[in-house]
Amino acid sequence: MSYKENEYYDRRKGPDIWVKLVRWLGFIAWGIMFFIITITDRAKPQAETFFERLFKVQIRQTWDFGLIRYAFYLMITLCILCVIGLIINSRRHRRKTDRYNFSLILMMGLGIIGIIMYLVNF
Repeated sequence: MSYKENEYYDRRKGPDIWVKLVRWLGFIAWGIMFFIITITDRAKPQAETFFERLFKVQIRQTWDFGLIRYAFYLMITLCILCVIGLIINSRRHRRKTDRYNFSLILMMGLGIIGIIMYLVNF
């Protein structure tokens, strides 16, 4: 088998278990972020609407700190998961055509921002 100077032979037959794991970690990270957003939405103070004013219904005016704490723990879990995925991704990043998983980078950044916001505001 002869190789030309600018040509290379890619011996990889397809994504191996590590590449698939990084892809799945990206999907799991999106799922965790969805839960964080949902929990945060449920924990925020309720908005008063016309019907609450009309019928004088009491609504919660403060944050639900139990749910916010749960979202905080999920953000820490998200960051740990993303770091593990990026470490695996960096070990498998050997060729010019290999790419880092953008979802893991984005989710880790959002998780860090969320942790900082939690520590500053609560």
